[in-house]
Amino acid sequence: MIGSYYSAVINNISYNPLLHKYRRYCWRQMLRLRRRQHSGGVGNEDISLYSIPIECGPMKNIQLTKEPIAKAEMLVRQPVGEVFEAFVNPEITTKFWFTKSSGRLERGKQVTWTWEMYNVSTQATIKEVEKNKRILIEWSSYGSPTTVEWTFTPYGNDATFVSITDSGFRGEGDDIVKQAQNSTEGFTIVLAGLKALLEHNIILNLVVDRFPKGVNHS
Repeated sequence: MIGSYYSAVINNISYNPLLHKYRRYCWRQMLRLRRRQHSGGVGNEDISLYSIPIECGPMKNIQLTKEPIAKAEMLVRQPVGEVFEAFVNPEITTKFWFTKSSGRLERGKQVTWTWEMYNVSTQATIKEVEKNKRILIEWSSYGSPTTVEWTFTPYGNDATFVSITDSGFRGEGDDIVKQAQNSTEGFTIVLAGLKALLEHNIILNLVVDRFPKGVNHS
């Protein structure tokens, strides 16, 4: 789902991005050892000590101890009123995020956001709107609802620090981590597009260029 595509940071989780590579490596090592064991090259008493990298043990049993939360943050060098308005007013938001919206963000409303280049739409329920301070929504960007919160903090006289968090991911451990990764990437792209638009009046087309047609996206 658009809004779910960024790199950057996953908060409150210890996660090694090489997890799957290590798993494949460990599995290949175990298969080699089993073959040697069956051929008589390695005894039962030696198999746990023979050529097994130390990383294989803990990587196989990795567990989440805290809920993954996607987070993206950016300093935008414009007053807080302008930065806040860019997210609540779809005439501005469509220049750096989605391409179509059913209306302005207001508390209690439900709006539909559309990314026409991907033929994708999602509905968002607006839970809170505190002018120039905070926006809170619930949306289903991964098939189940998550909660997205924007906070706007004035920085000096003419800049704003924007923080976006997405939480409440559901599914198996690997799926939750992937969702948090994608969401962090997506909102980072959104903030980069926002910064270029408000500071330099440039439309970067970051969202449409993230998934160009004809390119394999793993």
